[in-house]
Amino acid sequence: MKLTGLRLKDLWWFSLPSIVSSVFEPLASIVDTALVGRLSTTSLGALALAAAIFNAITWMFNFLVHASTQTVADYQAAKDHELLRGRIKIALFVASAVGLTCSAVLWFPKDFWFMLAGGKPELLLEFEAYFRPRTAFHFFTVLSITSLSILRGFGKLKLVLWLMILSTGSNIFLSWLFLYPLDWGLKGAAYGTILAHILTFVVALVAIIRHPGVGLGFLQAKPDKGQWLKFGKSSFDLFGRSFTLTVCFFTSTRLASQLGVVALGAHQVLLQVWLLASFFLDGLAISGNILGARFYFAGQLKRTALVFRQLLILGLYVGVTFTILYLISWDFIISLFTTDPAVAKTMGQVKVLVILSQAISAVAFVYDGLIFGLSGFDYLRKHMIFGALLVFFPLAIWSLKDPSLAWIWAGLVFLNLYRGITGARYIQNKVGHGQG
Repeated sequence: MKLTGLRLKDLWWFSLPSIVSSVFEPLASIVDTALVGRLSTTSLGALALAAAIFNAITWMFNFLVHASTQTVADYQAAKDHELLRGRIKIALFVASAVGLTCSAVLWFPKDFWFMLAGGKPELLLEFEAYFRPRTAFHFFTVLSITSLSILRGFGKLKLVLWLMILSTGSNIFLSWLFLYPLDWGLKGAAYGTILAHILTFVVALVAIIRHPGVGLGFLQAKPDKGQWLKFGKSSFDLFGRSFTLTVCFFTSTRLASQLGVVALGAHQVLLQVWLLASFFLDGLAISGNILGARFYFAGQLKRTALVFRQLLILGLYVGVTFTILYLISWDFIISLFTTDPAVAKTMGQVKVLVILSQAISAVAFVYDGLIFGLSGFDYLRKHMIFGALLVFFPLAIWSLKDPSLAWIWAGLVFLNLYRGITGARYIQNKVGHGQG
């Protein structure tokens, strides 16, 4: 996919494959929630706990996505095949190590994770049915995510889109097949996700090997110390950011569990609705990452500033669109996830907050992508920690004194507001109006 101009229309078409593929990432989880929610509220609660743990682990190591995309884009632009092969080897090696470590950390102390997530005794059997198979094969989840990020770094956005369609489609079909016709229970949803990730990784790996200048030679590549150090520094900063964000999401689910099974189920559905918009906007963030690396480090500040402004305008349009969509069809959307009137009523406590926060979140997510493109990973880490300590935790923990999902969600929304404000400050200082 090539960028032919700097108009909003050009940026939209450049970003569209990434936008659509990003939407497909949470779609499988959303469908799992919808399918399981029709089994029982207990199954939905157990899925919420397990999903919180796996999302926490996945987001914690999200540096594999952003670091791989940014640095592969750099080497791809420089047409240095040796450095490119070394970067790919580093990314896949680290992904393998992370995947195996995560499986071990999750598998052995599963009771600890269940208690940490706030699990109730009545949820344990359902929780284990989903948690054990997902843990055993988490290795492929990490490899799948990393291989797609490498292809994004190549600029193969259309291919990534088709791979996400393949992954999500197979996940939905297999989860439905295992849950209902085969009646496997909650473990059916787990195996549907596992098989989809294995299929995606295999196809993506073939595409990476067939990319010009890569081949099987990446297996013999010998990355130098500088490559490892550069990846290590970026990874450390991104890990700190992802870890902090993960703790916030995990804590939100933990606090929701203290309010009861109904509140926990409501919180899980709200997260899916809220994160749908964030993944949609992630496509614009990916464009900021790729184009920022391409223009800024070539010294084209005016071009960088113009592209960034246009991407922020597009992000704001998307946020407002989601606000309007949720205002018009809230009840219908919620009915897709649950038929329990108690869960729907509990969600009503934060309906207005979630709907009106879409524009705020949109700007925050796009700013993150722009900062990724400028390699401002240390800045993101620092301000994610500050935002969590100064904004999220004080508000969310207040729910222990005044039991309500509203405090938890106020913490999440105002954290995004803080991210947007600090992101604007960084971009203005780095790029400004393209002068200098």
